[in-house]
Amino acid sequence: MEDGKVILKGGGTGKRSALGRDNGQMKPDRESANKPDKDSVNMLVSGILHHEGRTFVRVSFLRGKDWAEGIVPDGVIEKAEGFSGEEIGLMEAYLEGEKETIIRQAKGINPIRNLFQL
Repeated sequence: MEDGKVILKGGGTGKRSALGRDNGQMKPDRESANKPDKDSVNMLVSGILHHEGRTFVRVSFLRGKDWAEGIVPDGVIEKAEGFSGEEIGLMEAYLEGEKETIIRQAKGINPIRNLFQL
């Protein structure tokens, strides 16, 4: 992950999944992080957000023209286009299972630094 971006890709099952499933879990493939292909799913993590007394993180999944937007800690995909119902279910399970890691990553994102590419 660099500046809130994680590329998720197929794991070691011999069969590539667009969401990087390996034994039912999504895992980032660090070797291919710099070589995305048409089946890669990019995961973008916002910084910590505050709105109406709530603290949360927005997470986007992108694959070509397909996209999905979710929220942590709720672990819910709020909007999506192009992903199957099964894929959305996997994304929600991933958000729920990795919410502590995602929140920790979001806390490390400096939006001012990213804005000015420092």
